[in-house]
Amino acid sequence: MNKQNGRTMKYFQLLLLFFLSIAMISCSKDNRKNHDEVISPDSIYQEIGNTQVIKEFNGITKISVYYPKIGDEVVDQKIMEYVNSIVTDFKNEVMLKQEQGEIAFDYTPRLAVQYETYASYPNIYSIKFRILEGMPWEEKKRDFVQTLCFQVEEGKNLRLEDIIATSFQQDFYDQVIHQLKTKEIYGKYLDEDMIQNLVMNAVQNGLQFTLTQDKITVYFPKYDLLSGLSLSPTTSIAITAISKNLCLDEQGKLLLGRKIDPDKPMIALTFDDGPHDIYTVRILDALKKYGGKATFFVLGQRVDNHSKVLNRMIKEGSEIGNHSYSHPLLTTSTVEKIKREIAKTQEAIIRCTGYTPKLVRPTYGAVNQTVRSAIHYPMIEWSVDTEDWKSRNVDMIVKEAMKGAKDGAIILMHDVYPTTATAAEKVIQKLTKEGYQLVTISELFEYRGTGLNAGKEYFSSKYSK
Repeated sequence: MNKQNGRTMKYFQLLLLFFLSIAMISCSKDNRKNHDEVISPDSIYQEIGNTQVIKEFNGITKISVYYPKIGDEVVDQKIMEYVNSIVTDFKNEVMLKQEQGEIAFDYTPRLAVQYETYASYPNIYSIKFRILEGMPWEEKKRDFVQTLCFQVEEGKNLRLEDIIATSFQQDFYDQVIHQLKTKEIYGKYLDEDMIQNLVMNAVQNGLQFTLTQDKITVYFPKYDLLSGLSLSPTTSIAITAISKNLCLDEQGKLLLGRKIDPDKPMIALTFDDGPHDIYTVRILDALKKYGGKATFFVLGQRVDNHSKVLNRMIKEGSEIGNHSYSHPLLTTSTVEKIKREIAKTQEAIIRCTGYTPKLVRPTYGAVNQTVRSAIHYPMIEWSVDTEDWKSRNVDMIVKEAMKGAKDGAIILMHDVYPTTATAAEKVIQKLTKEGYQLVTISELFEYRGTGLNAGKEYFSSKYSK
């Protein structure tokens, strides 16, 4: 009896060991799967390009990389360099661990890359790479998104700052923060400060994004929110919500930015009393042709009927300033009336463009203590008065503008006269040819390092009071 019981016990022990072995093998396989996600070329979403493959299977590493070939020589070279850098970094890390010999690999290190391409705009392609790395010395699989965005005709790498007008970038980041806050899956675990830090850190390190026909999608690293929270935060901002703020022209092509050289002379052209659907547009065309920007001090009562022109100003990098609502002589007005004139214009511009002006030009350039106490913005005067409103003579306007042209000058014109539009076209060409950079008021004072303060009058980059 005891002998039979012993055999039965031994049988059950063997059976138990068998099932434990099966369970361990199964767990091992599951663990491997966790580090070796299968990627099929059939699952690749692409609007442009053909799939290229890098596959290496040996006893040291297992590599499976899919990437696009677009058909543009410069862009394809940059994609290839990027893909090679991923593979090289992966191999170098594995090699270093092998040389250290501190860890026994219980499975082969794995690298898998898949991609998606988007070509929703005529000259902009964006590529999303999902990169998976299974490293035997790490408990968690690395799973992250990297993106590339190109201006194809120039082969230029684009950042979000190249696509969204500078004045609206903070608004865009605020929208991203708001969306993350209101998503239940994130809001359940995170407070506002954590989300804000996540977004600002991503901005500083280079935001990962893709641009499609209907949205900009922003990607954040896994575990960046909470180390134990296995989420890959992603949020999308609809193009319809930011269409006025994109640096794109009517054909959907990116308006290339320009670089300002602080060591070269610069002048701020300013235009009052507009906008105008014909004359302002001619000036904007000339600025675009020669790569210049200007500042337009607009009347609030003209804003609603000329919103298209205002939005073009912002898209193309020019600046909008406040020139009162109805152009009264502010020095004969009360504080309350002055505040009302400025506030109504601010509200009209924000309503039509989403842009908040930061500068005021007092009507007639007239300022007294009442005006100073009512206007809590930098007040922009001028160093060169072309008197275009008075002469209505193209040659005289050009002569006055060029006579006063020097580094740091602020030139005054009015974009509501046909003679001014013609003169401005000539002045823009001449100043550019003479080596002047045509900049906005804010750019002038930023690059000259003087800054702008509320309540002060500025006549040039070198003189204020």
